[in-house]
Amino acid sequence: MVWKWLGALLLFPVQMVYLVVKAAVCILLPARLRDLSGENVLITGGGRGIGRHLAREFAKRGARKVGDITILVNNAAVVHGKSLMDSDDDALLKSQHINTLGQFWTTKAFLPRMLELQNGHIVCLNSVLALSAIPGAIDYCTSKASSFAFMESLTLGLLDCPGVNATTVLPFHTSTEMFQGMRIRFPNLFPPLKPETVARRTVEAVQLNQAFLLLPWTMHVLVILKSILPRSALEEIHKFSGSYTCMNTFKGRT
Repeated sequence: MVWKWLGALLLFPVQMVYLVVKAAVCILLPARLRDLSGENVLITGGGRGIGRHLAREFAKRGARKVGDITILVNNAAVVHGKSLMDSDDDALLKSQHINTLGQFWTTKAFLPRMLELQNGHIVCLNSVLALSAIPGAIDYCTSKASSFAFMESLTLGLLDCPGVNATTVLPFHTSTEMFQGMRIRFPNLFPPLKPETVARRTVEAVQLNQAFLLLPWTMHVLVILKSILPRSALEEIHKFSGSYTCMNTFKGRT
């Protein structure tokens, strides 16, 4: 038994190196995109913004929206853009119900059939604010952080479920009605994403079976900095970038 444990302990770092190298090679080499023709897609919040563009992107690739749902896209979300003390209690509950709990109910509704078919994909349109919160959107940031934890747990839970996978997309500020009026200090350096770009990259992530997607790629730097810098330095970054006051001019759709 001791030799078995010792062997597993020695093999583990080798496996880690192999997986890192494999991931690096996959980034450099052109990947084969999964065929989506014949897949049935359900998109929540598909009437406008990113949701509407997602519907178009999936349709371009031959997906339908009729029959057993094999791709569920949890996209619906709301934001109220107020501080905790200025937020209405009902508005706080609404954001948690739609942005977080809604994913529990839709996933519970469609995942069993996906597991039966051994064919399915759960997609979550999240936000980089799940990893780096800002003032003035406490309801949204909290709900997205909860949503991220939900998807992270779900993704790990599906490792032993053949044919069923999950993708979490964490985009930067996107130019939709939802965050209209939001302003950062250097808009030319950090321009808002186009909803059609987020939609296209999301569908490609599904085709590549990519578990997590940060948009743009520079958001990886933010995650790394948050892991290594002291709190005081992070606060200065928020002030310098303008994210500390970006919601002061918020006029978005609640």
